[in-house]
Amino acid sequence: MDYPFANRAAEDERLVVQGALFDPLTRRLFQQAGITSGMRVLDLGSGAGNVARLVAELVGPAGAVVGIERDPVAVELARRRTD
Repeated sequence: MDYPFANRAAEDERLVVQGALFDPLTRRLFQQAGITSGMRVLDLGSGAGNVARLVAELVGPAGAVVGIERDPVAVELARRRTD
């Protein structure tokens, strides 16, 4: 059986679409968990950076977010989407 996300462009697009779909729910979860301005957050398995970007909005310029991702292609996608 082939890996369903072997096509890199399709996988990148899937991650972007998935983020747009789940961002409102994720934001609400983080707000209910108490993530707020000035906090420092670690995002393990950042993928395309959806969660890291979202939580960065919550912690604001007084906070910090570090995203860890082992796939260099995903890291590059996250960088392109952040700039």
